[in-house]
Amino acid sequence: MIIKEAMRLYPPVTDVSREATRDCEIGGYSIPKGCTLIASQWVMHRDPRYFSNPEVFNPERWEDDLEKRLPRGVYFPFGDGPRICIGKSFALMEAVLILTTIAQAFQLELVSEREIELQPSITLRPKHGVQVLLKKA
Repeated sequence: MIIKEAMRLYPPVTDVSREATRDCEIGGYSIPKGCTLIASQWVMHRDPRYFSNPEVFNPERWEDDLEKRLPRGVYFPFGDGPRICIGKSFALMEAVLILTTIAQAFQLELVSEREIELQPSITLRPKHGVQVLLKKA
């Protein structure tokens, strides 16, 4: 639940683009073949229609299989469909292992209470890093 919530608020990328392979209509808008469409994880993951208090970090929101109850395309930190990130399974497994290993050995404390400024690039990252103090558990 913690990783899902972290990925909701801070997805690896802020948006994905796709090219329309044929003329179509979406929500009353005509989309011509070849048009580039952009889907924003950043926006969808903060939509109050699907996530109450969307700016708040709340891992408990994922209890009761929230991900299965959401409409397709609402939660997609690694993209979706045939072009979903090939590293999704590995990244999630790695995140669980790293978080578990660190949590078993250390207590973490933020060094500063200042708001973390984000740097969107190829991936989303903290602009100045995140300083934490590790204390042996």
